[in-house]
Amino acid sequence: MKKKILLLTVSALIIIILGGFFYIYNPFYQGNDYEPNVFQINDIEVNDFTYILQYDQYNSKEGVVEDLKSTPFDLIIMDAFYDTTAWTQEEIHYIQFNSKQPKILLSYISIGEAETYRDYWDQNWDADNDGIPDESAPDWLDIENPDWEGNYKVKFWKEEWANIIFGTNESYVDKIITQGFAGIYMDIIDAFEYFEELGDSLAPQKMVNFVKNISQYAKSINPEFLIVPQNGERLAELEGYLDYVDGIGREDVEYEDNWKNSKEECDYTNQYLQTFLSAGKFVLEVEYCTFPRFINDVYASATNQGYLCYAGPRNLANIQLNSNFLPD
Repeated sequence: MKKKILLLTVSALIIIILGGFFYIYNPFYQGNDYEPNVFQINDIEVNDFTYILQYDQYNSKEGVVEDLKSTPFDLIIMDAFYDTTAWTQEEIHYIQFNSKQPKILLSYISIGEAETYRDYWDQNWDADNDGIPDESAPDWLDIENPDWEGNYKVKFWKEEWANIIFGTNESYVDKIITQGFAGIYMDIIDAFEYFEELGDSLAPQKMVNFVKNISQYAKSINPEFLIVPQNGERLAELEGYLDYVDGIGREDVEYEDNWKNSKEECDYTNQYLQTFLSAGKFVLEVEYCTFPRFINDVYASATNQGYLCYAGPRNLANIQLNSNFLPD
């Protein structure tokens, strides 16, 4: 009798496990009817976007250009460089304007961390590669991010760091403008949280000031140049911040990879993202879940909230096409 009960229990567990797996990873799952939201951005109707920063799958720079030109996505977030080579004006123009509809290209830029693979980096700043800046390093450079090798925290309010980001012919933003990008997609906006935890209560306002200065400078050159922060949505509660940005990108709104965020976390994030929508800004939701049902969930949720959604690989190494949510 005990063996029979044990056998039934094990069988039931196997059925539950298999059923749960099939529920999550059902390759035949069709999802719901999908009608994406539409934003009018610089006179272009945008109802989908993609995000790619690495090009290891490509054999040549020309191959990347052709793929980006051919993709039907309306908006592309991409790096300003192919490996260490900057895209030319001609390449950016070709990608943007040689499809049925012009594309919007946003150049990724980290404004809250210094990256060792950028041309502004000096190897002598951390010659022994221990993650701690050497004595000869500039005073704006802080420790290496333990979660991202080669990325160092910066005191972003320092003038010397600002000069690297914008304001001279050699500055990052200035080069991006010259390349012909429609705007910048600014990562590590939430760097202020690191300094807040160290006791700097003014860190959020310092980031607002930094974004303001970047925005005003870039728009003085091109009034239609787009300023789009990634994450750091809490800054919306500070006076003036929404005046300096055109939209926001937010990662992991619903899921952390394939782990569902709590309702409290989702509600907290969405309340701030709704503030952007209310101010007439666009919202791009970036998710890294991989199971079909989860992908359906994030697109459905984003649509209900009023956002655009893109679910792709966290390494951002290829343009992902999700079968139920194909770009038009």
